[in-house]
Amino acid sequence: MVLAGVLSRSVMSGIVLCLLVPRSPAQNPDAQPALIFPGLLEREARDAGNPLAPYLAMVRLEEQYLASPIFAKIYPEVRLNYEQFLGVPNAGLRAMDILARRANTVGATVPDLDGYEPKSAVDAVLAAAEGTRVVIWGEEHHLPQTRSLYIALIRGLHERGYRYLAAESFSPAVAREGFETPDYHSGYYTMDPVFAEAVRVAVELGYELVPYDTSERGPPGKSGFRDRRQAENIQTRTFAKDPEARVLILAGRLHASERPAPDGWTPMATVLSRLTGIDPFTIYAPTMSERLTSELEDPIFRAVDARGWLREPTIVFDAEGSPLGSDCDAYVFWPRQKLQAGRPDWMVTTLGRIPVSLDDARAKGEGVRLVQAFFEGDPDDTVPLDQVLLRPGSSVPALMLRPGRFRLRVLGADGVVGESWTIEVADEAADGK
Repeated sequence: MVLAGVLSRSVMSGIVLCLLVPRSPAQNPDAQPALIFPGLLEREARDAGNPLAPYLAMVRLEEQYLASPIFAKIYPEVRLNYEQFLGVPNAGLRAMDILARRANTVGATVPDLDGYEPKSAVDAVLAAAEGTRVVIWGEEHHLPQTRSLYIALIRGLHERGYRYLAAESFSPAVAREGFETPDYHSGYYTMDPVFAEAVRVAVELGYELVPYDTSERGPPGKSGFRDRRQAENIQTRTFAKDPEARVLILAGRLHASERPAPDGWTPMATVLSRLTGIDPFTIYAPTMSERLTSELEDPIFRAVDARGWLREPTIVFDAEGSPLGSDCDAYVFWPRQKLQAGRPDWMVTTLGRIPVSLDDARAKGEGVRLVQAFFEGDPDDTVPLDQVLLRPGSSVPALMLRPGRFRLRVLGADGVVGESWTIEVADEAADGK
């Protein structure tokens, strides 16, 4: 499909290159300060544990970014990414709307679904993992729902002998000795609390974390350089030292594809298979999910959804037992989301979180604020288990937490912590017995 190929090489190349807009005050003393890649605004504050600071800086500079010939297109995606990190519902869907309209996608041909069968995506992936030593999951940067199965897969694959977790998002910091909890040095998309918790679980289980992306730039016109380097890094850091390694790879979009693109681009998964001789099981998560409008949804997704099959994340199999897929072995089909306590309901149904409402006294205040929930004992610069924006005139969303003890704090627009307190979240299942 057209959209998938376009998405695979979009905003992230800008993140890797960290573009700058040069301006010369000497030539134009009234010029505005140079614009930097919007994701790098207020980096010092962010790295110290204040992800609200870069987001508010983006909002303040929005007019300048939208007028920039370099950043006008990339800015909305980065801003929506940060809103997603900060717990804003539908931020990802808004980003997908922008990307789909920009790509001018062509609808897919819908197969006759008679004789097809839906199966739990987790069960299907774990079954397929028995027949290979490499599982590659292509997630959608803007949709944290596509990362909501990470914990279940990490646990299930660990039981099947998988001991390496490689992720495109990881920075070299995750490989340092003593690493336990993702912070703002661990990678770009690990700033998503859903992703960060999965990494925490992997560390607790004893996975070796493998960063494999590169900031190197290949020769001009060689579009596959990054993917080849990614595959070589995975090979060197896993199979070269452990020939029997079993590896879960979390890739961005069509870097998980096993099919070279018409323009000659060869995805990481394709290169890795050639290097290792291993046929991976590849999963594509971005396409088969809802969009803001029906016209932007994949026709296959609409057809599967119309059958009432999407009660959980699902992989669909044909009558011969082959999963429905295209450039990857299988698509994951995602249930449509509804808001529960102001948050996506998949955080409850898939992640098993418990909605925790903020009391009125603590929810009151002036300006935009961020409420964060840390595991008790974690420092401020770790990625919290969850966080939500409080905005004047808007309803107060719930935090989505697990059973346990948490330290909560309210962070103001000025970077000052207004209040902090501790809560304990009971296991609802245990309480009901």
